[in-house]
Amino acid sequence: MFMLLATATLRHENGYTKAIMTIKLLVRLGVLASLIGGSQFCYAAFNLGGGENYALLFEGVGGNTLQITNVTVNGNVGVATTGKATDSGPSTINGGINFSAANTGQFSNNNASDVITGGVQYSVAGVTSAMNYVNDLSLQLFNIQTANTGTSIAINGTQTINASAGAVFIINGQAVHVFDATSFSNSNAILTINGAATDLVAINLGGLGNIQFHGGIQFTGGITADDVLFNIGGGNYTTQTGNSSLDINNNGGQAGTAQGIFLDPNGAISVTNAVVVGRVFGGDSHDFQYVSGSEIDLPTTVPDTGTTIALLSVALVSVQGMRKLFRARKS
Repeated sequence: MFMLLATATLRHENGYTKAIMTIKLLVRLGVLASLIGGSQFCYAAFNLGGGENYALLFEGVGGNTLQITNVTVNGNVGVATTGKATDSGPSTINGGINFSAANTGQFSNNNASDVITGGVQYSVAGVTSAMNYVNDLSLQLFNIQTANTGTSIAINGTQTINASAGAVFIINGQAVHVFDATSFSNSNAILTINGAATDLVAINLGGLGNIQFHGGIQFTGGITADDVLFNIGGGNYTTQTGNSSLDINNNGGQAGTAQGIFLDPNGAISVTNAVVVGRVFGGDSHDFQYVSGSEIDLPTTVPDTGTTIALLSVALVSVQGMRKLFRARKS
């Protein structure tokens, strides 16, 4: 493309101007795209089998209900099996609510001020496949924990975990650093995960009782929320029952931001007065509480590394150089 532009410019002075203007426009568009990205469909570093299209995924076993009250969701919501959802509002969902079940009264909207930009859809097969995929991911990680082959670590209070210290397993074709927590406390504390942008980290929290994220999670070194997964494994993976619960409440972000992929397929989930950057999947055969001013934001789409913009910039310089050479030969 750039050679064609350059060749065209040798024919007439106006050609240079047009080529340069075109490349400058492409460079600017590239910069703009890298800044605004795409918030609706953010493709995760972890293979999530369709789960990357969702901020919340609820098991919905037994026709139980996702309770939505006074919240913000910047992403899609998925409700699997025969699950239901009730939006008591006021809430803003910058995405859609997708049900795997047909419309048999699955959704109740009880507040006229509710905003659901992507609408409500039923019989969405992708919800079921995504839920099954992440459930299997949880089971694979839990099997590592029960075999005591992950790197053992006590997580208590403010501390840093280096991704490189975790034992490496190939999971769904990806190399993952796996840690098996022997204890866990995140109350008014900040857990830091240090790792490169190419690292994937899974922290198994099964067998430790009910898990509470009442502090913050932060990252250094380039690793992001879609690269870190917290797995509360255990219970019955056939009936999606019998596991410990997951509770996320960081006092509206005052105690820190919960960042990462939070996975508890077989336990009840409550996200209350919390700020989350990442995804929350699971909820077993209980109601899923997403309430009280909570906000969940999908991780930022990984931007262009700069290669495209750099090539366009080189092309701009090349065309301008040829312009000077052509003028010199004419003179």
